[in-house]
Amino acid sequence: MNFTSPLFLFAFLPLTLAAYLMAGDKGRPWVFTTASLLFCLWAGPLMFPVILISTLVNFSLGRILQTRRETKTPTTKILIAGVFFNIALMLGFKFLVAYGPGWITSLRENVSAVSFSKLEPYLLKSIALPVGISFYSFSAIAYLLDISAGRASAEESLWRFAEFMTAFPKVVAGPITRYRQVSGNLGARSFDLTLAGEGVRRFILGLAKKAVIADRLSLMVDHGVFDQVLPNLSASNAWLVLICYTLQIYFDFSGYSDMAIGLGMIFGIRVPENFNYPYSAKSIAEFWRRWHMSLSGWFREIVFFPLERKRAAGLKWLNTYTNTLIVFFLTGLWHGVTVNFLIWGLLHGLAICAENSGFGKWLKKSPEILQRIWTLLIVMVAWVFFRSNSPAFALGFLQNLVGIRTSTSPTPYSVLYPPTASIWLTLAMGLFFSFPVVGFLQKHLPWTTDERIKTVLSLTLLAVSLIAIAGSTFQPYIYGNF
Repeated sequence: MNFTSPLFLFAFLPLTLAAYLMAGDKGRPWVFTTASLLFCLWAGPLMFPVILISTLVNFSLGRILQTRRETKTPTTKILIAGVFFNIALMLGFKFLVAYGPGWITSLRENVSAVSFSKLEPYLLKSIALPVGISFYSFSAIAYLLDISAGRASAEESLWRFAEFMTAFPKVVAGPITRYRQVSGNLGARSFDLTLAGEGVRRFILGLAKKAVIADRLSLMVDHGVFDQVLPNLSASNAWLVLICYTLQIYFDFSGYSDMAIGLGMIFGIRVPENFNYPYSAKSIAEFWRRWHMSLSGWFREIVFFPLERKRAAGLKWLNTYTNTLIVFFLTGLWHGVTVNFLIWGLLHGLAICAENSGFGKWLKKSPEILQRIWTLLIVMVAWVFFRSNSPAFALGFLQNLVGIRTSTSPTPYSVLYPPTASIWLTLAMGLFFSFPVVGFLQKHLPWTTDERIKTVLSLTLLAVSLIAIAGSTFQPYIYGNF
């Protein structure tokens, strides 16, 4: 179920909110958790048991870790088992999604039985990622690590733990939420009308980002360009597609995060911020402090800082460069077990290593415009690998960008959607709002902070978004695939 689908907007959300309001303080967590479980069931009925089993296993491991910590019994083995369980669950499904269809096809070619041909469609249909498995697994790992280290106490109620793990605002595509961030919001709670009003505005903002900008730009990106064996574009068209994708993935993902944060406000759950205008960064390191902040923060605390402590303790083969590359290798792996994702992650890691060298010192002293060009260039080149279907396709696309290998004939509309006036307008809007112009306007135009003006703007955005949704086809979240 997608936040921008009519089913969610006009059925699931209003019915859940109505039940939530009528339930009273003690009944609200029951309504919210039940709705979250129904949301997960609807989003992936075949994979729903996986979510239930994972929730039960992590709850049980958390209780065991808490008991061992209180009795001063070593927790290492239980912790390793818990981390291994969650990583194996996540990577196992990612391997299955990445390579399962190929294995089934290969098996079909070697098995001539009629029964297998009848079974094949069901096998292919069953190959899917459980909803939000990457975000789910990382939240669970952080939960177990926090209990083991004494940063949080294990949840005593399975229902409250399920409320945290399956909360529908964040379950599809995060942000990755730490238990210690929301533990005070779980269970019985009152309804905060002021906070809910702010949440509605935040949700509408995210809805507009997704429906008005990201989904419109997807016509240029997802219409067939990346479905070819090799790209065959003119340099201008290649740049147009890349710019559209750069904006699409930002507004798609940040739009979802805004909706998740807004829904969290409405239902009294604290969801962390995930974006802070990443394309305004002046370095790749700064980019990662602004992009998918819950993921970069997770890797910083769980992986990078422990590696740095081991380096400081004298582990010879570790240094800041190797630690950085390890983190970004794992970041690529988190997105998917394909060569392209690993290249994407390592490109970012290598860029940060360069920024920590003499080149980085020179870059910091260079004009600001050069710093921004460096950052955007690395980010956009890396996006080519992130979106492409193979390394060969990505390299061909990069050749298209620099004019080494370009099309000699017009690209057919079946591959590249014609850039209409509405596409150019959407592109201009995306470029404008991907930088912190809203804060600038609020600072220099005080009337924009008036509550009545903000309400009118929100209602206008809602109307435009609903019109855009009504006139377009379904577009899943990009990060819903991870």
